[in-house]
Amino acid sequence: MEGDDDRGRGVLSPADRAYLRGETDLGSVQSERNTRGRIRDRVHDALFDFELLVEALDEHDRDLVAGRLADGEGTESFDALVAAVAFLYRLTEETGLDFETVLREGVNVAEAPEGRAATVDLDLTFHGLSVEGLRSKLERGEELSLTELAVLHDSDAVRPDELAAYFEDDDPTGGVDDGRIQSKVTNF
Repeated sequence: MEGDDDRGRGVLSPADRAYLRGETDLGSVQSERNTRGRIRDRVHDALFDFELLVEALDEHDRDLVAGRLADGEGTESFDALVAAVAFLYRLTEETGLDFETVLREGVNVAEAPEGRAATVDLDLTFHGLSVEGLRSKLERGEELSLTELAVLHDSDAVRPDELAAYFEDDDPTGGVDDGRIQSKVTNF
């Protein structure tokens, strides 16, 4: 995650980010427990802050945040929004709630101030991901989703130069060196 060191405190502090990336040795089991507990507490509390943000954050302030996401951070903004939805999806499923219901209500809460309601239909079809199957798709030149590319990137079964060839990249070093598959895809 580029720019992590330059960002101030959000839900996570810079030290929390370093810990979660495995860049910090906390020195004791108790210190690690305390860090994990603080992170859990802040994530929990941040989720409840969203209701206040939806209800009370001025439209101008929201537009400024959206402008920063749209203008200056490109693929990192896309990645951040995808990760936020992924985290909320996983958390919703783990709490036993229906994600489609939560999504529908969330969209309608956002649309209500505009005097609109929305019909939200989410169709989820699950299929397994195996490195072998994805490698076959790659070799056949079939289209791969961002998730499929990320699985291949994280595996030892595919070299970076093979993934770069998928993008018809002229970079002989492979070009897929920073782990940010989405930024690579977005550039093409």
